Amino acid sequence: MPACARTIPNTGETPALISPKPVVRLSILLVNHNGMRDLAECLDSVKQFLPPETEVILADNASTDGSVERVVREYPWVRVVRSTQNLGFAAGNNLAGREATGKFVLLLNTDTILLEPIAPVIDWLDEHAGHAVLTINMLDGTHVSRACTGYFPSPSRLILLRHMLIQPEHYGNEYAYDVDWVQGSFLLMRTEHWRALSGLDESYFMYAEDVDLCQRVHAAGWQCAYLPHVRYIHLGGYNPKRFPEQAASLGIYIRRHMKGSQKLVCWTILATGCLARTFFYGLKVVLVSDEKSRAISRSSWLAFKALLHMDQGWRTRERSLE
Repeated sequence: MPACARTIPNTGETPALISPKPVVRLSILLVNHNGMRDLAECLDSVKQFLPPETEVILADNASTDGSVERVVREYPWVRVVRSTQNLGFAAGNNLAGREATGKFVLLLNTDTILLEPIAPVIDWLDEHAGHAVLTINMLDGTHVSRACTGYFPSPSRLILLRHMLIQPEHYGNEYAYDVDWVQGSFLLMRTEHWRALSGLDESYFMYAEDVDLCQRVHAAGWQCAYLPHVRYIHLGGYNPKRFPEQAASLGIYIRRHMKGSQKLVCWTILATGCLARTFFYGLKVVLVSDEKSRAISRSSWLAFKALLHMDQGWRTRERSLE
């Protein structure tokens, strides 16, 4: 575990000696890495809409842009835990989660903005003992609903990765829906379940760790839910440069949760798909000299190489265990 130090801002106030310690209902977990651009707007919305008995814990992944210093200075109610290196999303949340004292934990991206009170969301989960995880309706920066839930990976869904997503128009007017998995940009969970499952799997640096967590939730006999009538904004968007990390994370998921022929078929489909994207967009570059296609082609090739390297590593490890 990397060395880290916890920073607790000093408010200068003397606590009452006999005041009982307040019971924390919700622990909001934030992971920051050079997030100066969006962090203030996120924290302002949290301050506006957080329910009573809430604590906010920010794990800082070795930021160098002054963002964590700004948090300590301007948001003294946020408890900061510092890491000396960039741990990634999964390990960063686990670092913050070890400090959580609430009945519930909320994984919240630092590029999100709450739009309304979330107490009703916590109440819903509190009243539904069979559910361990839920999310709410995710809007983009133009306030258009985007997919934030999905189906678990399968051979047919890996042919086109968007088939793993459930589009918002799929849902009707019910208050809540059971789903396979929910996106980690807003993921509410009972703390007892979070700890029973040891949080997020730190084999994932970014991407698919939320799918993995929800798979383990279902395997333990609990459910995941989606509440479409409560909304938040997630400013993050797709970047072709991130595709190799996404593909590698799906590769980890396949190795973790699939067996036998299904594992082989899914791995082959994922790797072949990356290679096909490389040549398809490479051809577009030759024909129309499209810079976007060049970026996608390059990222797809890097994704294929990452999967190939990962496969060789797993085979070496499996042979060593024989």
